[in-house]
Formats: sequence, C-alpha cells, structure tokens
Amino acid sequence: MASTVKRTKEYLIAACAVFAVFIIAIVIAGVSLSGMSIPYHDPSSQEEDIVLRAAALTNNSGSVRTALYRVGAGFLTAGDYTIRSFTSSDYLINGKDDAAFASDLSSVINGQEDPEQVSSIMSMLESSSRMYVINETIREEDPSLKASGRVPDVPGDSFSDCVLTSSLEGEGGLTIGIRKVEGSFVTTGDEIRTDFFVDGMSYQGNITISESEEGSKSFVMTWNTNGISAGVHQVLILLRSSDGRGTVLAGGDIFVPNTMTLVNYNVQPGSISEGSNASWYSLDAQDGNAYINFVNLSGDIRVSIYNAYGDLVGTNDLPGNDLEILRAARQDIQAMTEDTGLTGLTNTFYIKVERGALNEDHLGSVNYTMIQSREVARYNDGYAAVIDDVGQVPIPLPTVGNVTEYTGRDIRIQDINNNITAVPYEELSFLPINGVLEDFTIGSTGTGIPLQFVPEFVPKVDNYGYMSADPVEAMTVNAVATEGNFATVDVSLTNSAGTQNIPLGGSFTFADGENELDVTVNSFDGVARKYRLFVLVGDDAGTFCEDTISLFPTGYGSGLWLLHSLHSDYIFTPYDTGLSFNTVLDYEDSGSRSLANIISNPSWCNSNSPEYDGGGWHAANIETVSYFLDPRNYLDQTHIFSLENLAFNPEVHSVDGVRAMIAGSFMDTSSYDYAQAIYNAGQTAGVSPYLLASRIIQEMGYNGESALCSGTLPGYEGYYNFFNIGSVPDPSVENGALINGARYAMWGSDPDNETIDDDEASMMLPWDNIEDAITGGAIWIARSYIAVDQNTLYFQKFDVINNNDGLYQHQYAQNISMAYTEGARYFTAYASGSMLDESFEFLIPVYSGMPESYGDLP
Repeated sequence: MASTVKRTKEYLIAACAVFAVFIIAIVIAGVSLSGMSIPYHDPSSQEEDIVLRAAALTNNSGSVRTALYRVGAGFLTAGDYTIRSFTSSDYLINGKDDAAFASDLSSVINGQEDPEQVSSIMSMLESSSRMYVINETIREEDPSLKASGRVPDVPGDSFSDCVLTSSLEGEGGLTIGIRKVEGSFVTTGDEIRTDFFVDGMSYQGNITISESEEGSKSFVMTWNTNGISAGVHQVLILLRSSDGRGTVLAGGDIFVPNTMTLVNYNVQPGSISEGSNASWYSLDAQDGNAYINFVNLSGDIRVSIYNAYGDLVGTNDLPGNDLEILRAARQDIQAMTEDTGLTGLTNTFYIKVERGALNEDHLGSVNYTMIQSREVARYNDGYAAVIDDVGQVPIPLPTVGNVTEYTGRDIRIQDINNNITAVPYEELSFLPINGVLEDFTIGSTGTGIPLQFVPEFVPKVDNYGYMSADPVEAMTVNAVATEGNFATVDVSLTNSAGTQNIPLGGSFTFADGENELDVTVNSFDGVARKYRLFVLVGDDAGTFCEDTISLFPTGYGSGLWLLHSLHSDYIFTPYDTGLSFNTVLDYEDSGSRSLANIISNPSWCNSNSPEYDGGGWHAANIETVSYFLDPRNYLDQTHIFSLENLAFNPEVHSVDGVRAMIAGSFMDTSSYDYAQAIYNAGQTAGVSPYLLASRIIQEMGYNGESALCSGTLPGYEGYYNFFNIGSVPDPSVENGALINGARYAMWGSDPDNETIDDDEASMMLPWDNIEDAITGGAIWIARSYIAVDQNTLYFQKFDVINNNDGLYQHQYAQNISMAYTEGARYFTAYASGSMLDESFEFLIPVYSGMPESYGDLP
C-alpha cells in the first residue's frame, strides 16, 4: 500500500512539474512581449527536427513556431514538447499500442525508425510509463534534450480487458442530457481519466470507478451534452491512464435534437412543423416535479418525457383525446452530482412531441399549447397555468368537502401573454387532469356491447348507477386515466360474495342483488380518486324496489338506484303528467319558448333561429330540448335537486346555506346582508331560500350584470327587480326586457295606467329598495308557482301541470337549462352545510312514449 501511495505522489509531482514549466513559459513570454530583454539562442537543428516531427505526428503544426521560440528561450526542451505530444489526446485518440508507439518515438527522435532503439523502448515499457520512456530515450540521444523537470521512474496506472456494457448514444443515435457509458476493466489503480471528442473537439468527461468482480473493476463515464449544438456529430470516447497510454473505447455518429426551452408556470405555443415528425423541448423544473399539459391540439400527438440522463420516463398517447399529459418526479441533484462527478447540474427534463397514432400519415403541421403547471385553469376563454398550490382541486360541480375550502381565496395564474393575475377561486374552472379517468366503459365479453349506466360517463362525475331485472352476462372493465401511464388504476367488485380485485380487461360477473364496482385512480402525485358504479341485478336486500322503483317506468330504475345507494333517505314521488313525451316536446320546441345561448353553448342552438332580445339567445334545437325535458337526465346526485319540492323547510334551509350559494357572486359583499334577506324572504313566502338565491344569480348574472339588481337602469333609477318578473322581451326596443322589468317594479302589471292593486301591494310593490324587491319577488314566485303545484324547478321551466291556466302557459324562464343549472346550485348549498343526507322529497314527472335512448346532450 505504501508503494502505491509513493508512486501516486511521484506521478503527481512529475505532472505538476511539467505543468509549472508551461506556466513559467507563458509568464516569461508575456514579459518578453512587454519589452524586457530575454536571453535567446536559435534552437539546434536536432531540437528543431524533433519538434517538427512531433508536431507532424499529432497534426499540430500550428504550434511549432511558439514551441521553437520557447526552446530557444530556454523555457522548454525538445523532451518536454515530445512528452506533451505523445501524451496528448491528439495522439492517444489514434489508439496506438506499445509497438506503434515505440516506432513513432524512434522516428521522431531520429527521423526514421531505428530497430535497435525500438527494441530498447519496448523493453523499458514493460516496467515504466511512456513519459519516463520518452525522456530516457531522448536523454540517451542527447542529455541536453531531456525534459526540464524530473520524470520519475514509476509505471503509472494502466488498464486492460476493457468491456463496454452500454453505448454512448441513445436509441437510434439520439443523444440528450447526461450520457453514461458503463463497463468494466482490469486496472492497476484509479488514475484513469476520460475525454469525449465531438467532431474532433475535446470535451472533458468524468469517470467513476468502483470495485466489481475479483480481478476487475466497473466504471461509469459521464458527459453532459447540453453544450453541444443540434445536429449530427461524430463522437469518440478516449480512456487514458497515468502511464501515458490511451484507448478509444467507442465512437460513432450521434444526433442531438434542437430543443426549445419551456418555463415553469408558463403557457407556451408549440408545433410539429410540416414534413417533420417530432419537436423537442427542455424544462428545468427547478425544485419541483415536472408537469407539462398539452391542450388546443390540432391533431393527435404522442408525448414523451426523458430525465436528465436522457432515459425515457414515460410516454402518453390517448388517440382522439383533446388533452395529453406528461409528469416526472423531481430529480435528486445531489445524488446526480455524486453519481456523475459533474457539477452545475439542474433538474432538467426533455420532452418529445411526435405525431400520434391517428396522425402518423399526416405530414402537415400540428399545433398545440403547452402549460407547465400541475393544474390548468380556464379563465377569460383561455388557458392559464396555476401558480399557487390549490391542493386537490375540486372538479366542477364539486363533491362534499370541497365546496367551501377555497371560498374567497385568490389564486395566481399566468396566461399565454405572461400576465400574472390573482383571481378569486370561484371565478376559475380547472381541467380535470389529476387523478381522474378519461374513459370508463364496461362491456360484454361476448358481444362487446357497453353497459348503459347512468349518467353518461364524464370525468367530473364520481358516481354511476345501473339496474337490470335480469341476470347480467360476463363483463370486462376499461378505465383510462387522463394522466395515462403516469397514474395507476385499480378495480374491485363488492357484492354478497365479498370483495375481489378485477384486472383491467379481465372478465367478471355481477352477482344477483346489490353490487358496487370501485375504480380507483392513483394519480402521479399520490392522490386517489374513487369512481363508483352501483349495480342492482334483480331485487335489492330491502324494499326500495318494491316501494319505489316499481312505481316508475323501467328507464328510471338505474338513476333511482344510484340515488338510493348514495342517499337512502331520499323520497322519490312519481308525478304522472298524463302526457305523451313527444307531444310535450312539440310544444316546448316552438318559437322562443326554449332558448339557448349561442355564445356559451353554440351546439345547443337551432341554426335557423333569429336572435331573441340580444345577448346571443336563440331557439334551442330539438335535441337539446329533448335532453332537458327528459326527467331521467336529472337522476344524478347533482341535478336531482331540479326536481326537489321547493316549499320552505326549516330543517333543511339555513342562512349559512344561502351564504354558501352566493359566495363569490355580486351578493357576497359586506355592504348588505343578502343571505339574511333572502332567507327571511323565503321564510315569509313559504318557499325555499335556495330557490331564491339561485334564481337571482340565474336572472341577474353571477357578477350582477343586470342593471335591475343595482337599481341603475337609465330612466328607472332606484327600482329593483331581482327575479326579472315582467321582463318580457321586446325586440323593437333596445333593452326591451330590462325596461319592462323596471316598469313592473314601479307599477306592477299595469304600468301604462300607473296603478298598483291590493294584490300587488301585498307583494310589496313598488320595489324601490333591495329588501322589498327580494321579499316581494319571493311572494310572487310562491303565489305564481309553488301555490299552483309548480313546486319544482323542472315544473317552473316546463309547465306540464294541468291546472286552471292549462298546459305550457305558465313557464318561468325561456332558458332551456334553467332548471338543470339551478338544481346544481342547490346541490352546492346543501353540500356546504353537510345536508345532502337529509330526507328530501323529489317530484319526478312521468310521460308515456318516452324515448329508449337518452342522455346525449349536443
């Protein structure tokens, strides 16, 4: 061990001495240039010949003039220059063995090979380093030519039997990030270094040596390719040892892609150019995980992410999907530094975007937008990166426990123009991407026909139901996470036989009776989200089938079973309208009776419809009318409240519930207690205050866009009409509906004669203050709808109650989705107060001749 240490010290001393000679030479050369006198003699012809031949051997003729000057000035000897030449990368990269080296050295010294000298050189090489042999051979020729410093007689470290177990280039010659070349060799020590040559230019690498099998050691050579320009390059790897020898281990062509830079929390456009197959990007994720979300896809793409070593982390390609996701865990920079010996490393990832399965034959350009944040928000009709950590973001139409957590909190977002804005949480919508399913189907193993559970699958909905009076054949589950390969999906089935795990694509059978199929998505971040399918085959264990489901047509069973499975205390009462579904559809699909907004929902609108009363309102097409008319489309946990009995119930309704409903809206203000006023109005009128709060938002706009809620309509200042009562459209007058609503607030139903009768006075007309307008409007709603059995949101939209005024005549709103969207607000209010398990009663209309197929909204 002592001899090894001594040799190591001697080798280092010699190396330092040679280095010192060159440093002194540079300094003195500088002094010479400054005008000071330096003794100088012309190099001898022998010195000049040796320098010239050594330079020619390494293709380094450009250094001859400087070298000869330094020899003449006494800063350098011919021996110094010869040692430098033979141990340089320029020489070692040729991979010459000892015999070739001996021949070259003899030729440099003598101008031609001297066989006797070559033999002597070979003999010395058996126990000495090449540096020592060079110096001794030159000294024997002429002592004045030897190295200026001491070159110790130590063999230096050497290696042999080198075997590579990995290649320099990646798949297909692709090279990105930190490249690692692994292998093993037999070596006498650790004084080994490596150089990488790119197109002839040297880049220093790093080598780590560790003990391996007996008699050999393993090594890892690393090289950071980040400084290499894009394109095809020729690369060689030179392994060199302290005995002056070197071996070329590998070589070949590599392809370094052109990578564009992505930035955390930015929204950036990208494309695959016409005729190209892929585009590359790099992202320094800094101290966090890497998140890249691809939206606005003009064509199908396949996306992949690679770590700092250029190793593939994962790939996603969901054909036909309008969203692709990439995720990667934060890299340990300290461990990478220790592993590679390289410094200045960063948490960098590389992203490849190529044409997807549906787009491989298309050579036109493909455009997309990349968003580097965990969550992606929609705001002002655009996408934004979410800067702040909002935790497990509630999906739109949130589930219990996620309703009030972020109320009143501002979230920082950044748009495509790099504008950072703090936005109230309630004004943002988030893409369902983390821990959610993109696709969920259950199909027959025999026919492949999918099970028609309800509601139709969408990522934001957790719970589904299915009922069959007859046994169900063997099934298989297909469930795809939006995060693709960056999430896992587990499936289990629970029934009377117990719980069993179901592999994706595996066959299983629903048992007779009650079944629950759970599909759990384990997101990249470890957040788990469970989807549940409640399946009833035949009869249930209780009396729900007998007491309730049997009272409804067959098509209602799946939705009712879903709701009963979630909330067993709900009461479902059928209301037989005595009407044919198609008859009602014909009436509702006429003129301006059912309107949709072409700005927010263009696919709902009849293309031949005129605009009614501005704002983009057109007649809804028949498919949309059919969807919202069909009661079965309300049988889910959110929209069932469109069918809730709306009489005031102090056991269910509360001021806090109202406050939750109006949070973030124009009524969420300290200048007036709208929540208390609305609750009091509901109590006075005997109508649900949740109906009133939701109706105000529906009519006035979330931000109070209507002048009727602020009393600021020009010419009618100081008058309020929160429910748009009497606001009938008048296309002949600008703001016709608003003017008619203001006139009603002043004079009731007879504004032309400017008289208010006793009945209208009991509704607190005129409405010249907020409290009277809200309470009076509540009384009007109670008298006009609740008291005449139009006591659900659905019945207020669709007048199928055959009372004194007949059918279809007394409909509160033209908005086709009014009942549907207001019902969702009720759900939010009840969820905020943990009241979803109360004993609500729901009045569910029944028609004859209902369509077999339903649930498809344009």
